[in-house]
Amino acid sequence: MLEALGNIGDFVGGIAVILTLIYLAVQIRDNTRSTRLAAMQSTMLSAQNIGKLPAQDRDLARVVRVGLVEPGDLDEDEFQQLRYYLINYLRVHEDMFVQYKAGVIDDETWLARASSLITIFSTPGGRKIWEASNAYRPDFQAWMDSHLNRDRPPAV
Repeated sequence: MLEALGNIGDFVGGIAVILTLIYLAVQIRDNTRSTRLAAMQSTMLSAQNIGKLPAQDRDLARVVRVGLVEPGDLDEDEFQQLRYYLINYLRVHEDMFVQYKAGVIDDETWLARASSLITIFSTPGGRKIWEASNAYRPDFQAWMDSHLNRDRPPAV
């Protein structure tokens, strides 16, 4: 009789361990999802913040508009302003690229952002800034270089 109760106790204990493991797996999955969403939200907010700068600053808007099409029409200070703006733009997108490769950012989001990135850096001013810079992750640099001559960037 005691042996039967012991076996029942072992069985119940085994079920409890399995239920605990299932519960922990669900919690870890939910935490991972929350962490990824927070990282994506932070990156997207950075992209929105850098993107709205020209909308908030008339001079910067003109520098970006003119500088992307005819960088030679800018004086040295204006060109440096364009350069700093585009470098920040690149840094935000480099971060998105890393998150995309890590599976944090989905294909649709990355392709939409990548399309804008390639459009901007395919302009004469964007190309001039890109070609003068090489302080990015090698995989991001390779991706940019391989996509600047395409109409639409595919997934990594």
